[in-house]
Amino acid sequence: MPNLRYEFAKLGADYYLSGVSLRYKKKKPVPPPRYVIWDCTRRCNLRCAHCGASKEQYSQELTTGQIKRIVDQLAEAKVEMFAVTGGEPLLRRDLWEVLAFARQKGLKTGFATNGFMIDDSVAGQIRACSVYSVQVSLDGLEQTHNDIRGNGDSFARAVKAIERLAQIPVVSVATTVMPRNLAELDGLRALLAGLGVRLWRLVVVMPIGRAEAADLLLSGDQLAELFNFVRRNKNGKPRIYIGETLPFLAEWEKAIRDAPLVCPIGFMACCIGVDGNVRGCPEQPDTAENREGSLLDTPFSEIWQNGFGRYRSRAILETDSRCSACKARQSCYGGCWVMREGDHHCVYSLLAGQTHGLEEQQA
Repeated sequence: MPNLRYEFAKLGADYYLSGVSLRYKKKKPVPPPRYVIWDCTRRCNLRCAHCGASKEQYSQELTTGQIKRIVDQLAEAKVEMFAVTGGEPLLRRDLWEVLAFARQKGLKTGFATNGFMIDDSVAGQIRACSVYSVQVSLDGLEQTHNDIRGNGDSFARAVKAIERLAQIPVVSVATTVMPRNLAELDGLRALLAGLGVRLWRLVVVMPIGRAEAADLLLSGDQLAELFNFVRRNKNGKPRIYIGETLPFLAEWEKAIRDAPLVCPIGFMACCIGVDGNVRGCPEQPDTAENREGSLLDTPFSEIWQNGFGRYRSRAILETDSRCSACKARQSCYGGCWVMREGDHHCVYSLLAGQTHGLEEQQA
């Protein structure tokens, strides 16, 4: 039976994306991003096996005054959401001041954390700042999570953090799926359901930073196993979704998703880097090729309106030989730009050699 919800959602997404592309081409104003992510620091209290944030280090970070002036510009541009990531955002002593300021300016706020530092006092600060969403990372059951995160207390501290954040409007958990934790997804799902978590984000390893090691990447069969796990549990609790590292899921797409998940760079989102340079995504390497301009010398609206041309043009669909010949090019749109760093952006290539597909699992 056709997934009509998906088909209608795709029509809407295609209309929006093509509209932004056309307006950019004609040099007309494009809509503001729905959310902007601040990559606030590369400092962290843990040393995770799959960390991509270790790929660059910075001698200086944006000051409190600088990021407040940038938040002013985001509010003026009518951005909806200001989200913070890292590194570990809680290592910035001014985080509460910045989040409270953003909320006063009318922005929804949120941040991603490993949860280690969230005690009762920090949980109170989060509530006092009216933070809308917090994402806590949990990468397996206790021993596996602690091994991945390099700290024997990290699992217990993350679970306690989730419990302390129960009153936040959106508390989600993110899991980076790799061979060492794939078999624990059922157990982890049961744990999260017991904790009352409503939203669970699953992503695969991005081949950047420490995560370039091949033993962290799923094989074709393992990726199919992940997709089938999500398909089997898509209507249960917590609600599971596969994140932006895999914006298209080949034959599983409409069996798993009720709406397409396209890469939002340049259309609905962008990232403010540690030192004020703007790029598409916090996971992208901070290279000259990926920078759209510096907020220390150029206003945000100017960068947003005039930058991001390679994303909005969809030129990659012609310049990438695999994309140009692919039957799903108008559904995948070239995949995740970060996954391109290691040539892992094509879901068909990632699934190559699989022996158990969707049809076999349904039989």
